[in-house]
Order: sequence, then C-alpha cells, then structure tokens
Amino acid sequence: MSQLFTGSACLTKRGIPPLTVPERMDALQHLYRRLDNRVRGLSRLSYALLVGLISAVAVFAVRNLLPGDGSFGPIAMGVSMTVVYYALDPNNTT
Repeated sequence: MSQLFTGSACLTKRGIPPLTVPERMDALQHLYRRLDNRVRGLSRLSYALLVGLISAVAVFAVRNLLPGDGSFGPIAMGVSMTVVYYALDPNNTT
C-alpha cells in the first residue's frame, strides 16, 4: 500500500487514514462470516462439488511444487472428497 506522509498523519493514496489492526480484524471476520454463511447455504451436491474442486486444486498446487509427475492424484482426491462429502453431508443440521 503506497502511503503519503503529510505532516504527522500517515494517509493512504486516496487521503484516507489507514485501518488499525482491530479494524482489519473486524473486516476479516466479517468477510469470513459472509463466506461461511454463503457456503453453508449451498445444497448438498453443490457443497460436495465445491469441496472436491478445492481439494483437487490444492493437491494439484502442492503436486507442482514436488518433484515427479502424475496428474492422477489431484483428480482422485477431488473425486473421492466429492463422494465422501456428498455421502456424509457434514452441513446436515438435523
């Protein structure tokens, strides 16, 4: 974040004072709650597909950092996580 120094006050590029640490934490908590509520509102299938996609992308990213080849691992992880989350339905509140 580029900052302009005007006298003793530190302002951002737009002339707005920067957020304090508690304000940043409040903003992050609010973002987390919004995302959590949106994900919890998904249907069983949509939630399972989202978890499968996220796990496949994560395994693919880690796989690219490690030596060796093979793309079966991320696909297998994504499919298995989708099946498990659909079968067990962790968002079931009843």
